Amino acid sequence: MSTVTAGIQILPNGKDDHTDGILTEIVRVIQESGLTYEVGAMETVVEGELDTVFAVIKKVNDKSIDLGANEVHSHIKMHYRPSGISINEKKL
Repeated sequence: MSTVTAGIQILPNGKDDHTDGILTEIVRVIQESGLTYEVGAMETVVEGELDTVFAVIKKVNDKSIDLGANEVHSHIKMHYRPSGISINEKKL
């Protein structure tokens, strides 16, 4: 299977501020996944096998609920290429 990149923006409770530390824990879930990632101002970009990336997206949503969010808005952008794509290839 090829490598994909995905931009993940998680908004616990549908808000982008006052998330009570949930975003820090979301980044920790991504770190623990072993995926290559970069945290940005508006989203975190991850790189990995498609199934693994989707599994991490599910985990960060579940973690948000476990930490007290009553809903989660997830904005996902994914770049798929059959031959694979990396974060470094996307940099200018």
